[in-house]
Amino acid sequence: MKKFVGITSFAVAGLLGISATAQAVTGFQAQASSNVTGSDYNELDGVADLGATNDLAVGFYRLSGQTLFHAFAEQWNGRTWAVVKIPAPSGDDTRLHAVTATTTSAWAVGSDANHSLIEHRNSALAWSVVPSPANEPAGGELDAVTAVSASDVWAVGHSLSAAGVGFVPLIEHWNGTAWSVVPGAPIAATGSGFLTGVAAASPSDVWAVGRVGRHPTPVIEHWDGTAWSQVPQPVSGYDSSLNSVAVISSTDAWAVGEQNLNQTVTEHWNGTAWTLVPSPSVTANNAQDVLSSVSAIGGTDVWAVGSTLQNFSVNQTLAEHWNGTTWQIVPSANPGPGSNVLNSLAQTAPGGPLRAVGFSTGGTTPTATLVETTVG
Repeated sequence: MKKFVGITSFAVAGLLGISATAQAVTGFQAQASSNVTGSDYNELDGVADLGATNDLAVGFYRLSGQTLFHAFAEQWNGRTWAVVKIPAPSGDDTRLHAVTATTTSAWAVGSDANHSLIEHRNSALAWSVVPSPANEPAGGELDAVTAVSASDVWAVGHSLSAAGVGFVPLIEHWNGTAWSVVPGAPIAATGSGFLTGVAAASPSDVWAVGRVGRHPTPVIEHWDGTAWSQVPQPVSGYDSSLNSVAVISSTDAWAVGEQNLNQTVTEHWNGTAWTLVPSPSVTANNAQDVLSSVSAIGGTDVWAVGSTLQNFSVNQTLAEHWNGTTWQIVPSANPGPGSNVLNSLAQTAPGGPLRAVGFSTGGTTPTATLVETTVG
């Protein structure tokens, strides 16, 4: 996720005539997006904001009658979302799960058959596949990426364990020349270790979150400029995880996820410790709630999106807002007649708009892209 600095939320919100409160009341509205021609499955897993008229989303699609998925991207030009063809090995199952951007370029990460897929878009808007580390473990897959600068980019995910059974966390770094595998914090081997979120305050202040265990508990790791270490966090219940993290400053960060299979989780870093902050959950229809992505614009303006599984069958979108005092559920759209899921939320400049992406089912295209926005 991308972090904006050097501008106050009050100044920009005033210029745009938009306030965090107004956006929270309005919530997320569905926005027309594109699907790949001839496809029966389209999903957006990551989104990045490059400006009011320049957003970028990534995911994967499947052509009707085929079995393999293929990575693709969509571009917002201020008026419409359009499919962008990107290079990827044509004979492999390729998927993109996350995207981040600097002022001159963008990075997208995911998976390609038995190893990670890393793609770069340069200042001329040309995409290219960048080699994964030569020593990357088998089964590498990257689920989140953040850019500190053009020569300092982190990606996290998972790979097969050394024994080839189960999964272990995977951390990779771009130094401006090549990607390399970086050892993570020592974590007790469980055969089920995943990192799913990463965000940075500075080159020496980077956070990664995920889960460990067959009936998982959350895990948080921190990079201090030299090494990764595990940091205590308060949620200990089984079947719990942290899925995303966003950083405002070295003393203000948020992580979101789920606990006990049916409740939302929001955790806050105050510069000293992570604490569990109460967040609302949907309770009707045997709801199972999850927050999949978080965007922290300022200390009193934090957003999270995900989904709520209703009666063990159909997902509906879920969105929440932190106003500096409490988390509240805010309206979100469910345009598909079947399930509707929000996977990712773009970090944006103060004043918005925010973009959330995912997928919906049951329409003319059986599984279609879903884009929602707070403004416009």
